Amino acid sequence: MPTSRTTNRSRRIEATAALDPAPSAALPALLLSPAIYPHPVAVPTLVETHASWVVLAGPFAYKFKRPVRYPFLDYSTPDRRRAACEAELALNRRWAPMLYLDVVELAVTSDGPRLGVPGGHGEPALRMHRFAAGEQLDALLTAEQVAPAELAAFGRALADVQAAAPVATAASALGRPATVRAALEATLATLAEADEVLGAGRRHSLAAWADAEFPLLEPLLAARRASGRVRDCHGDLHAGNVVRLDGRLVPFDGIEFSAELRTIDCAADAAFLAMDLEHHGRADLAAAFLDAWLERSGDAGAAGVLRWFLVDRALVRAKVAMLSARLATPAATGAAWDRARAYVATAERFATRPPGLVVITSGLSGSGKSRLAAELVGRLPAVRLRSDVERKRLAGLPPEARSGSPAGAGLYTAALTRRTYARLASCAGPLARAGLSVLLDATYLEARERERVAATARAALAPFAILACEAPLELLCARLGARQGDPSEATLAVLERQLAAAEPLTAVERRHALHVDTSAPVDASAVASALRAAAAPPAG
Repeated sequence: MPTSRTTNRSRRIEATAALDPAPSAALPALLLSPAIYPHPVAVPTLVETHASWVVLAGPFAYKFKRPVRYPFLDYSTPDRRRAACEAELALNRRWAPMLYLDVVELAVTSDGPRLGVPGGHGEPALRMHRFAAGEQLDALLTAEQVAPAELAAFGRALADVQAAAPVATAASALGRPATVRAALEATLATLAEADEVLGAGRRHSLAAWADAEFPLLEPLLAARRASGRVRDCHGDLHAGNVVRLDGRLVPFDGIEFSAELRTIDCAADAAFLAMDLEHHGRADLAAAFLDAWLERSGDAGAAGVLRWFLVDRALVRAKVAMLSARLATPAATGAAWDRARAYVATAERFATRPPGLVVITSGLSGSGKSRLAAELVGRLPAVRLRSDVERKRLAGLPPEARSGSPAGAGLYTAALTRRTYARLASCAGPLARAGLSVLLDATYLEARERERVAATARAALAPFAILACEAPLELLCARLGARQGDPSEATLAVLERQLAAAEPLTAVERRHALHVDTSAPVDASAVASALRAAAAPPAG
């Protein structure tokens, strides 16, 4: 990672790693010599991980592969390290082309060791632009210097890159359900090597959870793979591998050493970052990210597999921390083991988290439902599904398409409206069962559609509430007249039809409804608290 923050450092490699003796013994000290660089360098800084040496030298960062072999990677020969550098360059240019420059060589010349010598006979390194210290997302989280809007933009960008990524072939074993299960089992087996530090009880409970969960998950994973949701992804999308560059968050350091670890369900990549944001105590940012990723990708099926991947990714981070602890100096070992234990605890929380809150909005067009729902994403926190967006997605159209256009004809038929509300209800249950709160942003003026979602919440053992938004008629008309650039196409004529057909909340519904007058400023945090208090308790 091209930063100056200190990480685990050691000259000792465990017996599980196979070494090429020359670079392992001499390279770290050599990298600290300013004379080897082809540009002015004052004091190089060396950063070490379980797999790499990264030297920060002037405007550049040079990433050398450690000559190690683990069950999941093999850098044990110069040719393997060179191939890995070249693969990392090519793959990560998809994510951060402004950061990844080229592959260079450290070779012995008549003037001594020099970095940047052509010919392919030295020790290879990936050359990158060096970015400012503290701009990695994990550092920004610690400093509380990142906003929900940045994570939402990142979620949309991630969905766009994934949409263009290569899809796993039908003949390949990559991303198959058995591969997904084996990956989690392998991680648990590695963690078992440190039961005396990490605690065998939690590991056993997580293994039991996986045994119970996987039979339900297996058909969903298979269907997602068949529909093209397994793609060539990033593979290691935690907060330390996201950086703010030129004012926006971009991923870097994607996995190059294993097609199996990188060719995964797109939901696994999204779950990795969502998990890490929650691990850092920022459930609001995780919700903003997931909300934007789900809306942009249209991946409604992700809801059913998210919990598995949230647990799996937390355990992966625990494994990496454990490996780092084994390579660390005595002074750094304790902190590394603490990180490993913390991630195991995070995995356990995701596995045992109760179902999330299901909320529907209800109200006439122009009543402020969507504006308030957008504010509640970070306050509850929750992910939001909008009827206006999902309606157009079902019709094969982008959110900005208009029903008055030839492509948009038929958007507001009764049949498509029924499909839209059915889709919202079908997504709510899996999201809630994954422990995520969900906001269904629609008018919900018909009692049967409100009851459909209430029944979905009961089946998921999730609490349920109604956010009833209201405003004076003249304000509704003024809002509709001023609306521009919104997926909603409600007009005054639509409002008239709604007024005639709206079915008031029943006595039972009113017990779990929160009425909000949006003609005055609304405190979204207070609304979030009131919704949780008003919610119908989980069935059973």
